[in-house]
Amino acid sequence: MSVNLSLSSPDTEVLASQLSNRSKSTAAVETTFCVVLNILALLLNMILCWTVYNNERLRRITNIYVLALAAADLLMASLVMPFLCDVSVKGGWTFNWFPCQFQGYWCAVLAYTAQLLFPLAAINRYTRVFHPKIYFTFFNDKKYILLSIAVVSLCALTAPLPYLLRGHEFAFHPGMMICFYTIANTREKQALYRIIFFTVLPMLVVTFCYFRIYRTVIRHTKRFQNNVTTSAVRNASATNKLSSDEIVITKTLFAIVLGFFVCWTPLYIITSIDTAFEGYRLPRQVYFLATYFVGLSSIANPIIFGCINASFREECKNLIDAL
Repeated sequence: MSVNLSLSSPDTEVLASQLSNRSKSTAAVETTFCVVLNILALLLNMILCWTVYNNERLRRITNIYVLALAAADLLMASLVMPFLCDVSVKGGWTFNWFPCQFQGYWCAVLAYTAQLLFPLAAINRYTRVFHPKIYFTFFNDKKYILLSIAVVSLCALTAPLPYLLRGHEFAFHPGMMICFYTIANTREKQALYRIIFFTVLPMLVVTFCYFRIYRTVIRHTKRFQNNVTTSAVRNASATNKLSSDEIVITKTLFAIVLGFFVCWTPLYIITSIDTAFEGYRLPRQVYFLATYFVGLSSIANPIIFGCINASFREECKNLIDAL
């Protein structure tokens, strides 16, 4: 039984027709991409969680943010992606109303969770560089980090509720092949509040924090390269500068943030275009690629972590050897 689109229009009918009438080769390629992505997201994030837990050197307090992101990606691979794979196989949404709301809700919640975790990690790194006393008092405490993650998770869990409690519903988008917010409701004030709180403000905080950290790290690097390291400079910077391990953590977190926003930017752009023109005017392949890029963000975390962190690569090698 197909679910009715809550925003029926000629545009959605065209996209739905194109989805159901794909050539066998196109359907096979898209389905393969979806299934492989789903499997990789599950495996890579489980490996990431296992290696961080199993390796004492990786069990650093700051890596709790990495684990939280991996947990969100695991939920995305478990609760959202399987529906996408089914749609790609069958050429349409074959579930009833509730699974559509379920997928749309969790897709929004997990995206909001990641976007709120990024400024938490950025503030953690910022205080470590510029306010070490505050960092070691609050931000180096495991309880504080877990509490802050719990707070942003609660914010993310409740974010879609005003939308749903006002009688709105998530609708199946035949281009994106997922259930998502409808155009009619992305033009409301509550949608603007969501964009500001969950996207714009986090990006501003992350940009400010990492830009200042970047300038400081570059400055320290130039000092060492030019051998401008008097005892006064060494003593002044001994408690403030990042250790080599902390620089790796900072680079890792920044790369993960950058990877996430690169993967989600196509979706932000096409959503803005659709909202501005009040219709789904773009080719179906563009919508599918935007969805696929969002899915790629679920494997970006472990890949980036592995590329930058030597301890993680070593632990993965040990795991492969054990198998």
